[in-house]
Amino acid sequence: MIFSIKNLSPHHTKAYFSHMKKIHTTMKKILFLLLTIFSISCGLVSNSEEPTKLWLTDVNQALELSKETGKPIFAFFTGKEWCSWCKKLERQILSKENFINYAKENLILLELDFPRGKRNLPQEQINLARKFRIQGYPTVIVMDGETNLLGQTGYENLTAQQYVDNVKKMISKK
Repeated sequence: MIFSIKNLSPHHTKAYFSHMKKIHTTMKKILFLLLTIFSISCGLVSNSEEPTKLWLTDVNQALELSKETGKPIFAFFTGKEWCSWCKKLERQILSKENFINYAKENLILLELDFPRGKRNLPQEQINLARKFRIQGYPTVIVMDGETNLLGQTGYENLTAQQYVDNVKKMISKK
């Protein structure tokens, strides 16, 4: 015989629905509890693993940090969206572990993006580009916290380690 609610007496039907309601309520509570625990654990994991921001975009912030730490500034003048050589420098050098590890310990990284046609760039960014007569992209200026030039480069067909070695030479000349 197949179970059917139609075969139950009114008393048993009422008991059946009461029991099902209890199960449904309990399941909702368990689901809510599991989702709450999951949400909290995800929040804890994401907060504890929040990456430190490697590249600054504010000139004044980079200058201040350089003065505080004594680290030179690696200013990357780029056209992020339109400059193929900038993308190549990023892909082949700036995103590599050798460069990143060296930069974290020894440099203040400053990315200065110059999108095509954009006229409302921060004045400090424009002033820095004028000071160093930036005419092509990518251009990398290594400078101290007083904007004194330590060295200048751009894209070079080097390994990340060779590029780091060149930056070290620029810094050691000061």
